[in-house]
Amino acid sequence: MRRREFITFLGGAAFAWPSTGIAQTSMPVIGILLLGRAAEPRDFGFVRELIRIGYVDGRNIKFTVRAADGAVNLLPQLAREIVATSPNIIVGSGSPVALALGAATRNIPIVMSVMGDPIALGLSNSMSRPDRNVTGFPNSSPSLAAKRLELLRELVPAGKIGYLWAPESPMTQARGEQARMAAKTLGIELVPVPLMSGGDISDAFALAEKEQVTALLIESDSLMLRISAKIIDECLLRALPAMHAWPFEVPSGALIAYGPATAENDQQTASYIDRILRGANVADLPFQEPTRIKLSINLNTARSIGITVPPTLLVRADEVIE
Repeated sequence: MRRREFITFLGGAAFAWPSTGIAQTSMPVIGILLLGRAAEPRDFGFVRELIRIGYVDGRNIKFTVRAADGAVNLLPQLAREIVATSPNIIVGSGSPVALALGAATRNIPIVMSVMGDPIALGLSNSMSRPDRNVTGFPNSSPSLAAKRLELLRELVPAGKIGYLWAPESPMTQARGEQARMAAKTLGIELVPVPLMSGGDISDAFALAEKEQVTALLIESDSLMLRISAKIIDECLLRALPAMHAWPFEVPSGALIAYGPATAENDQQTASYIDRILRGANVADLPFQEPTRIKLSINLNTARSIGITVPPTLLVRADEVIE
């Protein structure tokens, strides 16, 4: 999925939907809740996957969209609005959206294309058998933080590493602890660089410069995703190497990224929607961590900021932008 598209998308008894309930609906409705800007359904990769397997908007499926345009505080209201339209399924992306939807309904199936740890978020007590109405695809594996730091240290062997993170993110404590533990294991001095909003980006980078960090580790937070272009520009301006969380950021100028291949999320999200529409229960659709993790490197960016990428990294990369 292209970066623009992905950025745009961005408790009780076990849930059980009657096997005939959704499947007999002549025109099922899919609600989509966005933290970013509004977009046409066809702009989303999972919708194109649905089209590929036979769903046609307006013929055998409908979509209803609500978008917060980056305002996290609007998500609870928008979640209630989308629930009020009585969709058969709601799709979202990101932990703030998951929390808003989880608070708005315990009846409508919710499929999250990307989210944090559902147990830490209080949306399930089990990964293998969801016990509420939420399922989806977490990207919160502790091994990701360790691997990103390991790759970044291979690229920039010396100096402190700044950790660009969003204190207001629902998953910030868990992910921050994962990053700190990984840094301690690897013998890396990790300097916290908090970022509250897109308007604070210059202050955050000024702090990184004051702390004399030689590279940045950028958290896989929805805020970082929404302002990805600004972060990339600041890194280029200051010639500061940075490890990003999403491979699709690399063609847009990010130096290096290690994270889930989002095309896989699109396919899995569409598959879960299709299975629910055919009568599957959310409890039978386990949360799934990404199975394909991609390493992407932009050599143009490396040259522009004076970084030489070791051949050992290049041969392991899944994608190299020349």
